[in-house]
Amino acid sequence: MRIVIVLPTYNEKDNIRPLIDSLQRQFAVIPHEMSILVADDESPDGTAAAVREAMKEYSNLHLVSGKKAGLGTAYVRGMKYALDALGAEAVMQMDADFSHKVEDVPCLIAVLDEGADFVIGSRYVQGGKIPDNWGFVRVLMSRWGNRCARHIAGLSPVRDCTAGFRVIRASLLRGFNLDELKVQGYAFIVVLLSKAVYAHAIVKEVPVEFVDRARGTSKLGIRDLWEFFLNVWRIRFTRST
Repeated sequence: MRIVIVLPTYNEKDNIRPLIDSLQRQFAVIPHEMSILVADDESPDGTAAAVREAMKEYSNLHLVSGKKAGLGTAYVRGMKYALDALGAEAVMQMDADFSHKVEDVPCLIAVLDEGADFVIGSRYVQGGKIPDNWGFVRVLMSRWGNRCARHIAGLSPVRDCTAGFRVIRASLLRGFNLDELKVQGYAFIVVLLSKAVYAHAIVKEVPVEFVDRARGTSKLGIRDLWEFFLNVWRIRFTRST
């Protein structure tokens, strides 16, 4: 199977090369044709230049760039390129800041091999974990945001609807018009999941530990939160009509 890991980036120069190297080491234990695609939002810090330098060493590393318009826009750009230009048979979503552990990549793919269509690296199933040092507000935002997605958008029994660490069969993605999802930011995560759930895809969750980034800054803003909650309700009303 040809699997492409899509890494959306904006100002991740300090993280991207170490992450690429770490992923390449993991590929040695995965029985598939693995590639990495960096979907960069024209980062001013030189992220793309770091990727181009790494491309001299790794033939399975690719770069697609575009104007910064949000996480969802970057993922759509990356997924379309992975499907159309790289011939992906599965696409993995993963953060570029080491919040998702590279050693969990084979675990998600193994569940895909067992027949799942959509595999989530889940913080909220047994064995999953969020950072111990998260404050009350951060925990509240994460857990209640996820509960809103589950109960308002009707995505229960999925436990972690807002996880950004996932692997999805290309055959499922090709059934959606990604450009018509109409989400630019973080809401893309739950909107794409809703498409899979309502298409009766086989969705499985794998416990993972989420780790706070050590370098760089988070890109999640107030606009992302508004778009997220608006889309949760949009999903609910769309499904009820």
